[in-house]
Order: sequence, then structure tokens, then C-alpha cells
Amino acid sequence: MTEVPKQLGGYEILAEIQSGGMATLYLAQRSGPAGFKKQVAVKVLKQHLANNQKFIEMFIDEARIAARIAHPNVVRIEELGHTEEQYFLVMEYIHGAALSEVMTSLARMERRLTPPMAVAMAMAAASGLHAAHELRDDAGQLLDVIHRDVSPQNILLGARGEMKVIDFGIAKARNRLHVTDAGAGIKGKLRYMAPEQLTGTSIDRRADVYALGVVLWEMLVMRRLFQGQTDPQVIQRVTQGDMPPPGAFVDLAYALDGAVLEALSRDPSGRPATARDFRRKLKDALPEANAIDRGEMAALLWALRGDSLRKRAERLPGVAAMLQNIELDLTPEEALQRFTEPVSEAFHDAETRVGFATGTGSQEATRVTGHGAETGEAPRPQMGTGGGESLPATRVGRPAAKAAAAKVSATAPSLSPKKSSNTMKLALTVVLAILIGAAATAIVLGVFSEREEPPPVQVVPAPPG
Repeated sequence: MTEVPKQLGGYEILAEIQSGGMATLYLAQRSGPAGFKKQVAVKVLKQHLANNQKFIEMFIDEARIAARIAHPNVVRIEELGHTEEQYFLVMEYIHGAALSEVMTSLARMERRLTPPMAVAMAMAAASGLHAAHELRDDAGQLLDVIHRDVSPQNILLGARGEMKVIDFGIAKARNRLHVTDAGAGIKGKLRYMAPEQLTGTSIDRRADVYALGVVLWEMLVMRRLFQGQTDPQVIQRVTQGDMPPPGAFVDLAYALDGAVLEALSRDPSGRPATARDFRRKLKDALPEANAIDRGEMAALLWALRGDSLRKRAERLPGVAAMLQNIELDLTPEEALQRFTEPVSEAFHDAETRVGFATGTGSQEATRVTGHGAETGEAPRPQMGTGGGESLPATRVGRPAAKAAAAKVSATAPSLSPKKSSNTMKLALTVVLAILIGAAATAIVLGVFSEREEPPPVQVVPAPPG
């Protein structure tokens, strides 16, 4: 186990936050005159990589790119430091949770975000991405920054309700020191990559717009958009481009359905030209999402991850005190009722459970971001499809939803037979649905492939303080 350093440059190391395969993240503090103190996060390359020129260049590139971005929806980089032995990256410390953790908690409760809250979060992330895409050099020329790894793991929700895009470790830009070799493999998470990124063709900022579209689709539906047990299966489904609109599963405004599908266009020319354009389309499609503020997002985070936030704060010096003055616009319980809803309201197949893994297999690298460590194959939280009544009639009758769902159903693998009796019940249900004229309902049943036992229900924590 690596010994925790006591000092890095002018920063006192207070505690290790988390460690990954490439780097370790520490909570640190910088002191100044008249009792000035500021807590930050310090990211340090692992010792076995500290002399590897490739990783050093990638580390420096991350700092050079992210340090230029000054936007409230991007984690702020304070400094790139260097000692005789190693480089370290200093960034603002955000006490919070990744969007993937938020979705995991929702799945355990068998709930999902309401469309306005999901869209509000996506709009915030789009604003941060646009700021990155618009970065310019000293001569005013665009740096052509592309994040390349937009995913729920790299969108952070802070304890005060701040939404932050994090981790530009594999970002592409015009003046990078490290240039990826042609045979070096795919950069990013397969399930969120645009088709052109997967096939190795030229990409631009619209690849990030596509990835954010996938994230929003999954927030709305609480299912994996692209199912697959192996990397080739995932790649095939992404490149085929056949997908149901979120409105096939959730009662959504037609304009929102259209905005999400536009972002997911297989052809980049069919997508919004910029992340800002995508944000505007979402705002126009669901204006009420623009009224959701940070205080409401914070209250929801405390409802979903309050226990985890408190436990982590207790082991990090000074963090618990920082959380004492957080003001929430709603109680956590009120936020849970207002901004989430039971999954069973839209999903009727209680036998189907879909794994929502944070990793996608061999293409994932282990990283440490501004809020903690990310490993390629993390534990597999469940994005449950819930139980309850059949899909609303407004969804069943939508021709576009039926057609798209049918295309995916034709290539989706069958449900795994955990219990033969359950499988027979499901088959009989489908046959009965067809006989009574609800064919679209039966089509939806076959879209997703995995079945697991539902995760335990999580008790909603008390409000902070």
C-alpha cells in the first residue's frame, strides 16, 4: 500500500479520498496569511506510472485543457504542480456523487427521475460541454476539444446542487502533447460512444452531444439503451443505430422525444450542431425543466445519497463542518416525492430486470476523477424495470414508438430463464396481450434481455444537519 504523502508542493495532504489503477485522489489544504485555508482535491499519478512518458503527457494534457475552462458546470482546475518525483493536479473539491451513483440509488428504490429533473441535469451538463467545446488558444483559434468520455460516471452532482462535468483525461484537442496511436484502441465507454467514434472515423463535438443523448435517454427510461453481454454485441447495437424513443416507455412530450432522438442520430449531420443547440432544444421541449434550481437538486441528492455523503464527510477532515451551512429549498423527503416517480408507473413487466453496469468490459480504463476513483468494471447496480400496470394507452398507440421498439426487439436476446415458471407466465402474458389487441405492449416486453432479482429498497435518509 502506497504511503500517503504529508506534503505536495504547497499543499498539506489531509486524507486519501480514493485510489484507482492510474492515480490516487487526496483531500489537501493550502494555508496562507492570517489563517487563510482552502481545501482542494489533489490527483497524483501512481508511482509505477510516474516515469512513464505516455501517462505523464496525458496527465499534463488533462490539466492544460481543463484549466482553460471557466464554467460553473465544469470542475475547476487550480494548478498543475510538480515535485522532483511526480506531477500532481490540483482541482476544486466537490463533495457529492456521480450521476451513476444517483441512478443506482434510484434503481434500488425502484424509482426514476421525473422528466423535468432529468432534462434539467442534462441541460446543465450540456452547458459545461459547450464551454469545453468553445475553448480557444491565445490566438483565438478553436482548440477543437472533445471530451470523448461523457457518461453518468463523469457527471457529478454536488452536495449544494452544483452539476459538474469532470475528467478530461482522454479528451481530444488540437494541441495535445500525447497523440493516440492508430492501434491503441478505443477511448471511452462503449455504451456512450457515437457510431463514428466506435468505428475510428473522424469525430467532432457532436460525438459528445450523442453521448449526452444516451445519458438522458437512460435517465428518462431507467434502462440501458444498448444491451450486450460482450463488447462486440454493444458495438453492433450502437453502430446499427436502431433504438426506441424514450417515449416508448415513459409518458413524454413529443418534442422531448424528438430532441433526444435527434441527439442520437446515427449520422452526425442529423444531430444538434453544438451542445448549446441541444440544450436549447431540451429547454424548448420541456420549459419547466429550466425552473429547477440548485437547491432542489441538492435536496434530491441528499434524499438519495445522504447516508453516503455523511459517512464520507466524517472520514475527511474539515468536510463535515463545510456541510453544516447547506440550505435546501425542500426537505429530502419532499424532493423525493416531487422529482422522482415509481418505475412501475410506466413499466409493466415485473419479471424483467436489466443490469445497469457502470463499466462495459475490456475497453474501460481505471481513472481517478475529481470526486473519486473510477474502475473499468464497477459493481453492477440494477436499473430495474419495475412492476405494475401496462403501458399508458398514449404510448401504446404511438406508431413511431411501436416501429422503433419492434426493430430493437427483433435483434434483442431472449430473457434469461432463471425460473421456468416465470418464463411461462411471461409468454402467456405476451400471447394474451396480442389476443386482446395490445400488440405494442408485447413488443416492448422483448426489448431488454437480462433478468435479475430486484435490489433491496433503500431507506431515505434524514436531511443534512
